[in-house]
Amino acid sequence: MLINGAWYIDSLPTAIVAEMPEGKLFYFNLTPFRKISDVDLKPYNGYHPRKMKGNPLPDYLYRFYGLEKNNESLSEVIRVRVNPSEKNKFEAYAASLDPRQSVSDVLREFIRSKV
Repeated sequence: MLINGAWYIDSLPTAIVAEMPEGKLFYFNLTPFRKISDVDLKPYNGYHPRKMKGNPLPDYLYRFYGLEKNNESLSEVIRVRVNPSEKNKFEAYAASLDPRQSVSDVLREFIRSKV
């Protein structure tokens, strides 16, 4: 199963939160120790583990759960020239969302949407 990443978080001490390639978050229980399938995944509706200072699952454990880390880089940068009022307007829009989101989060969500 291809995923973007997996984390341990304090609010789910007996589970691992995983991000799918399309950006959706799911969690699964740590035990029993097994290969994970779609049946094991439950929707996770909390904050992204990166925002909660989640601890990444060590790379060597991925294979024991039947997971494969997506190696597509998230470091590509899009440069867009906007005037200061346009920038302020977009930042205000991102901040007005519930939960509050960064400009990068809003752009990633838009790009990943099926519009």
